[in-house]
Amino acid sequence: MQNLEPDITTRISERQMRLWNVLHPAEHAKNSPYSFLTISRDEGTLGDEIAQALAQRLNWSVYDKEIVNYIANNSHVREDLVRQLDEKSQGLIHETILRLLRMLESSPFGSEEYHESLMHALAALATRGNAILVGRGANFALHWSEHGLHVRTTGSLQARVQRLSKSWQVAPDVARQRVLESDEETRTFIRHHFNQDFDDLSFYDLVFNTDRLSVNQVVTSVFSLLNQAFFSEN
Repeated sequence: MQNLEPDITTRISERQMRLWNVLHPAEHAKNSPYSFLTISRDEGTLGDEIAQALAQRLNWSVYDKEIVNYIANNSHVREDLVRQLDEKSQGLIHETILRLLRMLESSPFGSEEYHESLMHALAALATRGNAILVGRGANFALHWSEHGLHVRTTGSLQARVQRLSKSWQVAPDVARQRVLESDEETRTFIRHHFNQDFDDLSFYDLVFNTDRLSVNQVVTSVFSLLNQAFFSEN
């Protein structure tokens, strides 16, 4: 148990630091027509590593599911985040919520308090910009925005199991079961909150199979596209 404590303490400290950055954003230059990225990933496809590497390259902030969930479930933090934005940006957030609720009005999805809070959290982070949103259906919530680039990482079950068996230090059959459970949880979450199919490729701008592509190769590709978009705008 003692061997786990430093790692847990480090994760908690890192999470607290990222939460502090949410409420005290640094000033970044907004040169690219894209102001946020979403990364959707299958378990074991290097999505988190890619997000962190892109954040360092772009000097942007990463918001994973723990951070997004915290904001969605904490009304004070969520209100502070929205309050930082100007009136125009706040209006865009409300427009996002209305779009989603209209899209889902024929189903029960939009009636849940968490669902609407999640939409507010994602919209606020994306509107503020310089954000990399990992998971939580951000690409579905924000697909209509011209300022977002939506990335998906995927891979074969065999490669994912092999990678995670080594990373988690568990037997391949244990890793395989965890991967399959994670896949089902992700798809259930997307169906429940967005009434969409996680594997519908029309909701992604870039799809990377990381069976053979490295983190650096994916990051370089995304960064290159962002640069091309900037120069084409100018």
